[in-house]
Amino acid sequence: MVLSGNKGEWSEIYVFLRLLDTGKLDVADENLNAIPNEFYRILEIIRKETETTNNYVREDDMVTINVVNEQTGETEQFSYPITVFAEKAEKLLSLIKSTSGRAFQLPPIAAFLKELRIGTIKDVGHNRDITITIEDFRTGMPQTLGFSIKSFLGSDSTLFNAGTGTNFIYEVVLPKGKSLDCDEFNRSTYPITGRIGARLKKLRDDYGATFVFKQVQSDCLYQNLLAIDGHMPLLLAELLLIKSEMGFNDIKSCTEELTKRNPLGFDTSTHGNIYEYKIKRFLQDCAQGMTPEKPWLGIYDSTGGQIIVKEDGDIVCYHIYELNRFRDFLFNSTKFEGASTSEDAENPGHPRSNAKKKFFYGWLYEEDGKYYIKINLQVRSK
Repeated sequence: MVLSGNKGEWSEIYVFLRLLDTGKLDVADENLNAIPNEFYRILEIIRKETETTNNYVREDDMVTINVVNEQTGETEQFSYPITVFAEKAEKLLSLIKSTSGRAFQLPPIAAFLKELRIGTIKDVGHNRDITITIEDFRTGMPQTLGFSIKSFLGSDSTLFNAGTGTNFIYEVVLPKGKSLDCDEFNRSTYPITGRIGARLKKLRDDYGATFVFKQVQSDCLYQNLLAIDGHMPLLLAELLLIKSEMGFNDIKSCTEELTKRNPLGFDTSTHGNIYEYKIKRFLQDCAQGMTPEKPWLGIYDSTGGQIIVKEDGDIVCYHIYELNRFRDFLFNSTKFEGASTSEDAENPGHPRSNAKKKFFYGWLYEEDGKYYIKINLQVRSK
């Protein structure tokens, strides 16, 4: 099998090699800096392959590999010096930084992975990206935990992916007696930079429109958001309006504006950061497994937390113990992203027939005598 992956996927292999090299996982503060003298010692990394379970045990200056065939029960054991993992990790880091393309092969690394009995880039059978047995520096006790991995070696990583179902739908309510021609409106506003925000502004300023959140296009995503917080669909809808209207897209600034507007009428003299708290909950669940089209009940497969690969190749983590730091990091380092609207430039207000990503949002349309507009939700690291 030929191994091929993008920079994020190859970064997962990099983490695997580098942790076996260094034997430690540094704890990060809220600014992604390693905290001196706070780290977890790596005892073992466990990988599930298609037919085998592989244990990579770090002992002194060697890594011992135990391979168990789950069908036959046959076992295999062999060892490599830790220096080999250091060499391969450094080589892989250089290749990830220098190679371009959405997906690519790295034959020198693939050959070594084959020797390690690794046949896939992704761990098989888990939502987590890596399973590690660590020694807890607080208790001295071993723990086997799953971690998700985010990498800054490529483009900014996506925390919450856009899709057709991640559109938020708003009714555009005009003053009584007013109407407009959707095709003419979309055609006249299509050339404007920052098109969605410009359309919202024109509707509000020139037509006296207000925007009423009606629904999330995906019912599964809507239910997932309700599971996180009963107000979450409305709060994200408000944040998307703020992002589009105000022209800034970082999560923190949008949430600060949300707090000023206070759509839920909280007593902010006593609960001033309540909107921040709620949005951090959403970001945490996105980071730990919540997706738009799979039912989410808050069961984390990445029970250990999050591993981050920094731009220079350094690796740090947020253990579940550091939950507040992890939430602060997400809150301070994420932004809303605008995916392709797939609007037809020749016929604004209508989908482009050859669109690769059929998100189809951002223009005014009419249904049953009412006007609507959609805004898409995507969250990315900044």
